[in-house]
Amino acid sequence: MSISLAEASKLSTDILLKGIIETIVKDSPILQELPFIQIVGNSLKYNRESVLPTVNFYDVADTWVESTPEFEQVTAALKILGGDADVDNFLKSTRSNIQDLEAAVIEQKAKALRHEFEKSFIQGNSTTNAKQFDGIHKVAGGTAWTASTAYVVGDVVVPEAGEENGFRYVCTVAGTSHSANPVWPTVEGGTIKETGGVTWVCRFGGNLSAGTGAAGTPTPGALSLTKLDSLIDLVRGAKPDILLMSRLSRRRIQVLARAAGSNLEVGQGKLGEPVQFYNGIRVAVSDWVLDNLGPSNNCTTIYAFQMGEGAVCGLTSPEMIQVERLGSLETKDAARTRIKWYCSLALFSTVNAAMLSWMSS
Repeated sequence: MSISLAEASKLSTDILLKGIIETIVKDSPILQELPFIQIVGNSLKYNRESVLPTVNFYDVADTWVESTPEFEQVTAALKILGGDADVDNFLKSTRSNIQDLEAAVIEQKAKALRHEFEKSFIQGNSTTNAKQFDGIHKVAGGTAWTASTAYVVGDVVVPEAGEENGFRYVCTVAGTSHSANPVWPTVEGGTIKETGGVTWVCRFGGNLSAGTGAAGTPTPGALSLTKLDSLIDLVRGAKPDILLMSRLSRRRIQVLARAAGSNLEVGQGKLGEPVQFYNGIRVAVSDWVLDNLGPSNNCTTIYAFQMGEGAVCGLTSPEMIQVERLGSLETKDAARTRIKWYCSLALFSTVNAAMLSWMSS
């Protein structure tokens, strides 16, 4: 069973904790919607759906063909996110008649917690920083193919940066990649064999470039509504729950929509705030979606994903966000409160999240 932070705040009987959760959720489109699975232990090992089995129509006395699904076993470890908030006892005693100093300090710490979670949700990379969990950019983006590299059966790649075509490629025969990238097939189940012997099979993926997707075009192109619709179509089973982007991407979509004689729809969010929609999908803006987070420094990314236990889902310890009053400090006249959260992120199916890179300048 999963639960969102907004719902968790309703169940909390601790006034301070309830206020912290509400502060974290209030200005975060991600945390307003994202459900969390409460896990016991320090990690979750799960099977990420990779390829569905096939079925066929058969005639009487036909030979039936066996087909099994393919999964990728993934381990998502909980990471420790938190910080200490110290309140000077003298200031608390002499200044709290104007404002509750302790509440103000803790509120700012809660906002910092929200910012850091959103940043890691998008940009997190446990390879470069083992203290972080892997974010949506890494788990949806995949690993780019590289030239003259030995690959083994089961390795998964996407075309080189700027040439992403919405598919991923699974190694079925080990070998070494060629010095020049291959012409990738774009039909599910299609295969290609490189001169070094490595053979790839084409599978549905979630990494798309606004460029042509052809070999030799390592730079994404300009954003268009057609490419945005293609991004939405990469998320299979149902529409994405959210389109997560930078302010620049939203401005560009608004320009394109007006040029097409329409505009972004306006509706109401979970907390009653006005929100925008494209094709019935919420448009969410995060300052942690950078305008230089892509194949080159002048690229930005739009993410589309479903949220839930079978798609993109947060992971947390059973306590969720915790508040500890550590009390008075020995070395200074202050009281300390610690806010901590054991959290992570899981993508249960490769077809439930996708990303689109486009040239922002």
